[in-house]
Amino acid sequence: MGILNLLANRIKIVAGLFKYQKTGKPKPIFAHLLLTNRCNLDCRYCFVDVNTIHKSDLQLEEWKKIISQLYERGCVSITLMGGEPLLFSGLDDLATHAKSLGLNVDLITNGIGIEKHIDTILKIDSVMVSIDGNEQENDINRGKRSFFYANKAIKLLKEKNIPVRINCVVTHQNKNAIPWLLKYAKESITPVTFNLPSDFPSGAKDLEKEVMLNDEEVREFYSHLLEYKQNDKKISSLILASDEIINQTLAYPVPYKEIIWRTADDQMNSNNTCLFGQIWVHINSNGDIYPCSQLWNTPDKFQPKNVRKDGLDSALENARNLKCKSCFCLAPAEWKRTMTPKGMLKGARVTIAQSLGI
Repeated sequence: MGILNLLANRIKIVAGLFKYQKTGKPKPIFAHLLLTNRCNLDCRYCFVDVNTIHKSDLQLEEWKKIISQLYERGCVSITLMGGEPLLFSGLDDLATHAKSLGLNVDLITNGIGIEKHIDTILKIDSVMVSIDGNEQENDINRGKRSFFYANKAIKLLKEKNIPVRINCVVTHQNKNAIPWLLKYAKESITPVTFNLPSDFPSGAKDLEKEVMLNDEEVREFYSHLLEYKQNDKKISSLILASDEIINQTLAYPVPYKEIIWRTADDQMNSNNTCLFGQIWVHINSNGDIYPCSQLWNTPDKFQPKNVRKDGLDSALENARNLKCKSCFCLAPAEWKRTMTPKGMLKGARVTIAQSLGI
């Protein structure tokens, strides 16, 4: 995809954000589509209970219909994910269909077997490859030889001039991986995003304690990340988190695993509401619609509606009526920041750098 096409898609996204902020009317500008529950890895912290419900996965024609309906309702950008989206047999047809509507199409992958799908990947606007650190740190989190395949995928995407970025999930096992990963990002000229794991289901709380950072470790991690951004301009441009939003996250007023809930007098509007659910939704492989992965394993807080059973509009409306106000996740705050002149300029620079690999 050419740089002008990618910039045009980003402009559509920002325009959609401005319209939402002005009118306050929700619409699914972003949609993360979990195409399949199947995966060839079993990452210890994955919020998707992979390889358990793949028999109920939506089929190609169902996904195509959903994408068309999302487009009709104002969707600008979709992200194809899983499980592992490369295992979805209709991926090429789906990407072709989405691009025919003019949608921006991103893909999140572990990179295994990406060379077999390169003709499909060439139709996609950008790709995010999952790496959590050096080979040892990464493979503890994601499985043996997962680093080998991810590294190979990034090299191939670079060779094909496909915009690529790294997705790192920060856990106890790789919390000290920042120096190595930023060195890798700098040498390969690949932007990197850092995320914390989502809440684990109630039956896996012992694993959650083993994997997730505590509050002190989270603050230490983001403090170090901020130091790297401020001390090295080349690295700063590759970290897809602004100083402003990292500082906001460091000032998060409750424990990081906790969500800030609305009070009785707290009115929901476009200025004080998280973008999740309002303009950004996750559609599970079985058709359940969630506002975000933070509510995936909290059935006492949120019960999704299903596209097959309830219809798209009903499921979208259900995902908008949330009692939560905000959480530790950086992404919604970063996109809100894009609606400022400084944030818009930063976004344009990142898009250009990612497209040109500089």
